Amino acid sequence: MHPIHKKTLGRYEVFRHQDREIAADNLPPKLKGILELCAIDHRALVSVKTWENLPERKVCWDWTFAARYKALWPKIFDMSVWFGNTLCSLSLGRPTYKGTEMRLDFIERSPKNCPHAGEMFRVSLLAFETYGNLIGASKIRIMQPMNDKLVNYYISHGGFSFVGKKQG
Repeated sequence: MHPIHKKTLGRYEVFRHQDREIAADNLPPKLKGILELCAIDHRALVSVKTWENLPERKVCWDWTFAARYKALWPKIFDMSVWFGNTLCSLSLGRPTYKGTEMRLDFIERSPKNCPHAGEMFRVSLLAFETYGNLIGASKIRIMQPMNDKLVNYYISHGGFSFVGKKQG
């Protein structure tokens, strides 16, 4: 690994750790102290495998790519949300090349047995916004939503508008 890449990875690991602490402190009172915000680590990758064959699962991402994603983009945001030993959600994104905006590239909630299921997007968004603030990004982009239902869902959380693909 190139020394500059390694230094950047370490510097942004500090931001990711701070982000998850700040976001946990700012959770709604009913979730504070109940949910744990962590990195996407080995524990999360083992736990997410239990989602693989559930018919309720809407997407089939192989989350093991998260480690490769971090190797390519050392400034990434990654988070797993836990309720005790239950993995509730995973999210992954990165700053744009100029660093003025954050890309929320992947987000997935447990398809089954997810306590506080309706809160998972808000929790991820809180942490994502916090990370953006820590690194100086002022906007969030949700990349390639799967369908119009998701677009409307994101817009319903305020502060989002839909911008279609650019032509050419």
